[in-house]
Amino acid sequence: MANSAAVSKIPLFRTLAARGYASQPAVAAALKSGDIQTTTLPNKLVVSSTETGSAISRISIAFNAGSRNEAHDSLGAAHIIRVAAGLSTKHATQFGITRNVQQVGGALSVTADREFLTYTIEVTRDNLETGLQYLEKSVTGQVFKPWEIQDSTPRVKLDLANVSNQVRAVENLHQAAYRTGLGNSLFCPDHKVGKISSETLQHFFESNFTANRGAVSGVNIDHQMLLGYAQSLQLGSGEGAKNESKYHGGADVRSERGGQTASVAVATSGAGWANLQEGIAFAVLQRAAGVGPATKWGQSAGVLVKAIQAAAPNTGATTLNASYSDSGLFGFVVSGPAKEAGIAVEAGLKALKSASLSDADIARGKAQLKSEIAFIYETDGSLVNELAAQGIIYGNTYTLKGCFDAIDAVQAADIKSAARKLSNKVSIGAVGNLEHVPYAADLN
Repeated sequence: MANSAAVSKIPLFRTLAARGYASQPAVAAALKSGDIQTTTLPNKLVVSSTETGSAISRISIAFNAGSRNEAHDSLGAAHIIRVAAGLSTKHATQFGITRNVQQVGGALSVTADREFLTYTIEVTRDNLETGLQYLEKSVTGQVFKPWEIQDSTPRVKLDLANVSNQVRAVENLHQAAYRTGLGNSLFCPDHKVGKISSETLQHFFESNFTANRGAVSGVNIDHQMLLGYAQSLQLGSGEGAKNESKYHGGADVRSERGGQTASVAVATSGAGWANLQEGIAFAVLQRAAGVGPATKWGQSAGVLVKAIQAAAPNTGATTLNASYSDSGLFGFVVSGPAKEAGIAVEAGLKALKSASLSDADIARGKAQLKSEIAFIYETDGSLVNELAAQGIIYGNTYTLKGCFDAIDAVQAADIKSAARKLSNKVSIGAVGNLEHVPYAADLN
């Protein structure tokens, strides 16, 4: 059973029969149109589906239940719940879930980020009924038996041990920028490992895994069947956590580790996806500024990355654009020799605030963004997650053509305007040998 930190999904199945393989004319029509059907149920659960013609059906249930929704006494709950996926619930044992999903050749996975927790089942079309049944049994009625949660502690420790310094730097950056809410880490704090009670997990689950905070998405499943499935889910109601996050800026969170290298994340306030036009403008800006080489041994064409690597040639760099529903961070991440860290940060910050983008840079940024979105829509596994996330944020979904049209609607002036907004106080997250890493107060 897969389990990873990334995006979110929702509900489950009871009395409906699997439809089997779609007719070829229906599949051909869907492939040609790229249509996505979206329905909002009376309980505010958003249900969306599309057809790609694959023999594999994928269904996701997502909730607005990521780490930003944790309170101080429940820090780490989202991480533990992600690890606990597939454990015993009111409806099935851990053994029963594992055995029955494997028996039909299915795969049950969970992804998580700061906003969403997503459960996804992947099965062949003729095994949809079993797959949906055990997706439901895994998501609803979670009970978090103390001995099973305790047995999961080594897995939590393994997750923490595998976090790279670059990721830790970005985690520190979020804490410096937001303090709480979006400042909460994706990972359980070290001092909370093995100490989060079943009661705490149950309260977090019941507060945030509700219909009005969720979405159900499906790829290669009949929409009416998915609607019936979503309606049958036993989901609670309630507003849940409302952790609005304000960008503070001007702060540092530093983890001194010694050694010969340093990883540093620097950012100022960006844009959230609630304002779609502004969110797209910053997404294009990220790619124009540089997100790494397009070929194996190539160099980034982005102006920000070029500036950093010209000043610190042995340092790796990429532009950071962390966009959430209502807020965002925009900046860069550098990683390399500790002696170059200060030079790299200063060069990156100078390039970040200069906002010197040409029309060619913007055209390249738009082309790269379109390509990345096309890859998401081309891959069923990423598409089903994307539909669920859109359902929660917008209450609706976009076709690939709709995404391209939205990108084309953003003009060069909008992107240059977004670049000029990068003047707020910067925040810094750093890990490693930090002798040469400047403090935020020295850069603002």
